[in-house]
Amino acid sequence: MQPGEDTHVADLSTVVAPTSTPGQIADHIMASVVAGALPEGSRLPSERDLAAALAVSRSSVRQALSTLERAGVVVRRRGRTGGTFISAVDPHRMGAYAERVEEFQRARHDLLDARAIVQNRIAATAAVRRSSTDLERMRAAADSYRRATTAADARTADARLHHLIAQATGNADLVEIVLDLDRRINAGFRHDPFSQELFTRACADHDAIVEAIARQDAPSAGAVCEAHFRTTTMGAPAGAPVGG
Repeated sequence: MQPGEDTHVADLSTVVAPTSTPGQIADHIMASVVAGALPEGSRLPSERDLAAALAVSRSSVRQALSTLERAGVVVRRRGRTGGTFISAVDPHRMGAYAERVEEFQRARHDLLDARAIVQNRIAATAAVRRSSTDLERMRAAADSYRRATTAADARTADARLHHLIAQATGNADLVEIVLDLDRRINAGFRHDPFSQELFTRACADHDAIVEAIARQDAPSAGAVCEAHFRTTTMGAPAGAPVGG
């Protein structure tokens, strides 16, 4: 995500309860920062949009943002290009959040690990069950990712490809498991780490996954897909062993 780029907010009503206090809202946003969903420079949606997404009052959102501003997590700028932006977070200034950071990071690592393992089996199953139509759609999605010009477009295309792979299993429950893991990992904000290096790597990974599925090579499809998720979201080096 480029500095200043607006963050896409998913349906957060399932993440933050309607009765959330300003402190709970602040905790949720802080969790998203720690998880990487809101990197430095990200511009948060307006107070009105955040309140609507979270199903809470604007005053609660305003109080939560004030709390985060005092903690140095966000900075507010006025003017036409202004808004609320994520700051460089200094762990030494986080006070009460310092202990929670480790908790957030541990929980996130476990979720990413679970997703990598699940995606292995999803891709392997898709290789066995996919139809020619499924394959055609996957190739089109991989091509759309390759043509993406922004981080937001790349994330959307990536999500589309992996959703199509899950659908190719022909099992609606497996699709829902994938969607649930993504919702929990994203903490309500669509994201994944993005850089030119990761983008180039992902393009090659996508091609390798789709072609393994095309060959109906289930072991390769699963292994490449798991390695893809570990490398692009967990920082595992290319070629590192998969499976945890």
